[in-house]
Amino acid sequence: DDVLPRLTFDDVVQRRFLDPKHRSYIPDFEVYLVTDEDGPEHLPKDQIRKAGYYLLSRQMVLFCIERRKSWRFLQSKAGIENLEYQAQRRLLKKVDAGDISVDEFRAEAAELLRQEIDGATDKKPAASQKAPVSRPN
Repeated sequence: DDVLPRLTFDDVVQRRFLDPKHRSYIPDFEVYLVTDEDGPEHLPKDQIRKAGYYLLSRQMVLFCIERRKSWRFLQSKAGIENLEYQAQRRLLKKVDAGDISVDEFRAEAAELLRQEIDGATDKKPAASQKAPVSRPN
């Protein structure tokens, strides 16, 4: 969650993810995924669960970026407005302009993105939100 908001597909194409000073830098095998490892079915749901940690290669992170780009493209073709994409673009603009430091952004990217999304949905009147466009058969 902290790595994906830092990158756009353009960062991949321009190879900025290889520059350790750039906001989109992806260290190889230093990105990890945490999953809930459910125990046996007979354990109560409120009992502490085991977490599974999995290291991801840089290439695996790049695959996630590529899949996200494809998903957003499909949403746009269906007329669905992706609020996360718009919030990410605004947030990256702030980082690139120097309003948010790269170190702070790297440490708190997921939280900053959530705040940007929440701020945008609070300001936007419900009537102006785009509904998916239905197409006749």
